[in-house]
Amino acid sequence: MSIDEKTIRETLLKGERVTLECKKAQSNVPVDAWKTYSAFANTYGGLILLGVDEDLKEKDITKRFTITGVDDAAKIRKDFWNIVNNHEKVNVNLLKDEDVEIPSHLECLERETLAEAGTDRAA
Repeated sequence: MSIDEKTIRETLLKGERVTLECKKAQSNVPVDAWKTYSAFANTYGGLILLGVDEDLKEKDITKRFTITGVDDAAKIRKDFWNIVNNHEKVNVNLLKDEDVEIPSHLECLERETLAEAGTDRAA
């Protein structure tokens, strides 16, 4: 899987839905991300974008999402993998390394970096 900034922005224009969840995740993986991971793993899969804030009060979809970035993408990625591989938190890890990506072209953009994780449907 590879995702670029244009694809991310186009995806956000469709809004959150059953296969897309956005999390601000400024300095850590949000606690509620695991509920989303579980839901995606038990249904059709989906995309979790970390470093994206949603203003639910904003009616204009073009202004609803802000790419806020994350403070330390490598730390968040490591924390994500530590929890996904912890059998006390997640029964079965369905992800492979290539399913979790930090777009390198976004990594260097101040306040525009985001970590992104996709999950595949449970077999």
